[in-house]
Amino acid sequence: MDAVSIVIPTLNRPASLMRALASARAQAGLGGVSLEILVVDNSPDANARALVIAAGAGDPAVRYLSAPRPGVANARNAGVGAARGDWIAFLDDDEEAAPDWIARLVAVARTTGADAVFGPVEARADGAGDIGELAPYFSRRIDRPDAADVTDLAAYLGTNNSMFARGRCLAGDEPFATSLNETGGEDSLLLKRLVMQGRRFAWAAGAGVTEWAAARRLNWAYVRKRKFLSGQIRVFVHRMAGPGQWGRILMWMAIGLAQCVGGGLAALALWPFARTRAARALATAYGGLGKVLWTPRFRPALYGSGLVS
Repeated sequence: MDAVSIVIPTLNRPASLMRALASARAQAGLGGVSLEILVVDNSPDANARALVIAAGAGDPAVRYLSAPRPGVANARNAGVGAARGDWIAFLDDDEEAAPDWIARLVAVARTTGADAVFGPVEARADGAGDIGELAPYFSRRIDRPDAADVTDLAAYLGTNNSMFARGRCLAGDEPFATSLNETGGEDSLLLKRLVMQGRRFAWAAGAGVTEWAAARRLNWAYVRKRKFLSGQIRVFVHRMAGPGQWGRILMWMAIGLAQCVGGGLAALALWPFARTRAARALATAYGGLGKVLWTPRFRPALYGSGLVS
C-alpha cells in the first residue's frame, strides 16, 4: 500500500470543516504510508477556498478542489477523480477522526486483503447540547471484532468513515450515482453493486470517528425524516443495482408495511405515558413507510439544494 487519499466533501460548514481537516492532518503512526487530504468544496461560490488554503498553508498534503454544482455524489466523484492515492478514505465534514484512524484502517486492509474497510461512528452533540437518546440514529456500531468480515452488513454501512481500494471499487468517471445527488443513498448503491461484483468488506473496530450532530438535527422530526429516507434507500438500491431484484423489493416492502403498522400502533399506545419510547416507535414506523413509498416522487431532499444532512 503506497498512498491514501482522504476525501472530505464539504458544503457551507466552515467551523466543522476546520475540525475535520485538523483531525485529518493530525494522523499519526502511518508506517511509511503517504497521505494526502483533498477537501472538495461543493458550494457554488467556493466559500471554503480561503479557509482551506489558510489551514493548509505550508502543507503540500492538503489540496483544495471546487465542485460547484451542489450534490453529494458530485462532490464524492470529484474527490475520487482528483485523488492520487491507491486507497481513498472518506471523512464527512461534520466528523472528527481519531489520530490513529488511517493507521487502523490500513492495518485491517493489509491483514484481510479486503476491498474496502469501515470503522465505527460515535455521535455527539455539536456545541453545549446533549445528544441523549438520539445518539443511535447518528452513530454506527457493529458488534464484531477487529478485521471481521462485514460484507453481509453492506446495507448498514456508508462512506462516512470508510476506505476503498481505488482500482477495485471506484473505477470509472462516476462511481457514485449523480441521480441521487439530493436524496443521498449513492454510497448504499455503490456498496450494493460492489457486493454483487464479489468485493469484500472488513471492519476496523478501532478506527473511530466522532460525528458532531448540529443542534438543528437533534429532534425527532429530523430523525423521522432521516429514517423515512433510509427506508427508501433500503429498497430503491435493489431497483437501481440491476434487473431481477423484484423479489427483494417486494420482501422489503412487506417488511416496511409491518414496521409502519406495528410502529404506528406502538407509538399510539405508548404516547400517554412513555413519550421517548413512543418517539422511537414512530421513527420505526417512518422507516417502514419509506420502504413502502420508495419511488422517486416520495423522496425528500437532504443534500444539494435541499436540507444539508
